Amino acid sequence: LNVHNDTRTRREMKSTEDFLASEMNKLSVQERSKALDELHCVGEELKETPEMIETSLAEFDKVLRERNEPIYNLAASQNRSYVEDPNFRLRFLRTNLHEVHKSVNQ
Repeated sequence: LNVHNDTRTRREMKSTEDFLASEMNKLSVQERSKALDELHCVGEELKETPEMIETSLAEFDKVLRERNEPIYNLAASQNRSYVEDPNFRLRFLRTNLHEVHKSVNQ
């Protein structure tokens, strides 16, 4: 019975994937790119500026130091240069559209 359900599930998934691929192929390159950006939470809502990056990184650092989180302190003791690298921190900030507290929580 499980083999039958597994085969059926695979067929249904394949059918769904084929349908989605077919629909995506009907879109223009720009429409497809926008749809994929939305799917992956990449949008044009936020335009980063050097000032925004600098301010967000400074606030990120301030919040981290104020919280004195044990898990962060452990990571910093193992590889401080990695966890303090601005590029590493920017990943969290960008994921959360530069919402600093949300980024630090992550």
